[in-house]
Parts: sequence; C-alpha cells; structure tokens
Amino acid sequence: MDDSAKKTVGRIKKFVTPFFHLALQTDVLGFHNIQPTGKLILTCNHRSDMDPFVIGAIFPRYISWIAADYTMRIPLFKDLIEKTGCIPMAIDGNISIGSIKKIQQVFKKGDVLGIFPEGHDYMVQNDFSAPMVPLHSGFAAFSLRNKVDVMPSVIVPIEETISDYPLPTILRAFMGMPKEVCDIKKRVVYKKVRIVFGEAINHQEYLSMSLEEGMKALSVRTHESMLDLMEKGKNEALWKLAS
Repeated sequence: MDDSAKKTVGRIKKFVTPFFHLALQTDVLGFHNIQPTGKLILTCNHRSDMDPFVIGAIFPRYISWIAADYTMRIPLFKDLIEKTGCIPMAIDGNISIGSIKKIQQVFKKGDVLGIFPEGHDYMVQNDFSAPMVPLHSGFAAFSLRNKVDVMPSVIVPIEETISDYPLPTILRAFMGMPKEVCDIKKRVVYKKVRIVFGEAINHQEYLSMSLEEGMKALSVRTHESMLDLMEKGKNEALWKLAS
C-alpha cells in the first residue's frame, strides 16, 4: 500500500469532514482505546453504506478498508476504492493472492485494516430494527496468521431515515451485483449516531489453539464484545456521565 492513498484520504477528510459533521451528529465513547500506532484490525457493525465514512471521519488513523469486490462495478466507486487504498475481496471467501499481499502490506507498515465482519448480511435482511447478525470469521484468520490484535467498534443509530435504495434492481443486476444485493429494498441515512470503541482483543490468547479453533473463539469473543458495545451505546445514563 503506497503512501499516496494516505495522502488522498487525508485531503478528502480535511475537505469533507466539516460538511459531513454538519449533516451528521456524531458522539464518541471509548476514544482512549484507539492505539496511536502499530498494526491493528478494526471491526465494526455494518448497516449502512455510510459506515466507512462515519468511522473514517472521526478515526485519527488511516484505515485500509476491506471492500466487497462487486463495489468496484459501481460508477465512481472504482476510482475511489483504488485511490483511497481499499482492498477489494470476493464475498465467496476465495481470497486472491493479490488481496492477501495487500493485507500483509498494511500490517508490515503498522497500519489499520478495517473490516465489517457482518459483510452485507445485515443489510440484505431489509430489517433495520434487527440485532447484529453472526460474523464471518475471515478477520480472525487475518488476526491469527499475522499476529494482530482486534479492536471492536460499533455504530449505534440514534436518529436516521430509511429511504428507497437509490440504484434500481435491474441496474444493480446489470452491474453484476449478487442477487441478494440486488434485492435490497431500503437504505439507512444516519442523522445522529453514537460510535463506541472497545478495548483491543489480544490475539496472543488464541495462538495456542488450532487455527480453526482460534478463529472460532476470536470471532465469538469479538461478536460478544460488539454486542456489549452496542448496549453501552444505547445506555442513556452512561452517555450523560460521558458528556
């Protein structure tokens, strides 16, 4: 991952973030848990296409996001993904050598890899009042194979609108998107959110297990942590103390 992506993201954040915060009120808890340096995997729940921008606007470090490869077929997104250092990845679990090398480069540079381990599973339900769905364990494999801690985070919606998905189903199909993505009817537009960052989970606790066992245990631990953070985000008394 070359430094031009970091510079591009830095320029975008400097210009866009003030306008972004005018449209979206963001409160943050657990900011002190963010490690200022060193390789890290950041996980977050995924209920809106706004999510990477919401996190990126307030996270103080550069994030290389994992992006579903089909997003490269969306007009304008291809250039944005390439210029901001996102790493396209097939949703069927068949990870290309190119993607693996890019991920390893992120860790070699001591940077942050951002992953939405729910994938698009939450959004394809078309039920935005539902709880988080189970996590895919790919992030846990990246963690254990590369010896990287996992930092859980969540976006908790406080005010939002739910509108029709802007791209017609037939256009999404023409662009080669998966059927379940073509069938998404609605999308979330946030108005006010709470972002909660948890303590990093030490990968070393799982290295004594087999890779399969370690991945499962780390995935469960991360999911439980994210559910706990979600409850903290909804706790009005806690936010009054924090404010």
